[in-house]
Amino acid sequence: MKKVVLFAAAALLVGGLMVGNNVVAQDNGPAEMTLQTAEGKKPAVFPHAKHQELMGADKCDVCHKDANYPAEKGKWTKDSGHALCKDCHTKGYMDKKGPTKCNDCHKKAGGGKKLEGC
Repeated sequence: MKKVVLFAAAALLVGGLMVGNNVVAQDNGPAEMTLQTAEGKKPAVFPHAKHQELMGADKCDVCHKDANYPAEKGKWTKDSGHALCKDCHTKGYMDKKGPTKCNDCHKKAGGGKKLEGC
């Protein structure tokens, strides 16, 4: 009986290790986020899930390892955001061009003329 229990436990352990190596939990981050500069002016709405869908979730490094991506969370600047996002939208990553007009990313608050945070 002990041999059967030991064999079953060993099989479960080996099977669990094999499955564990093939299954990787991935945190894809929030579906949508607001990118904010320290000055708090003109936050940009960023549809994170949409970008993952268009580019593929395996292409995270395209943005997250770009020289313009802020090293510290929440350290966006106008220049870094425009250099990373607008440059990619203009050149078209993977043959897809994105919006480049101010109000495409910097949404108006309540439909007014001023941009949020101005």
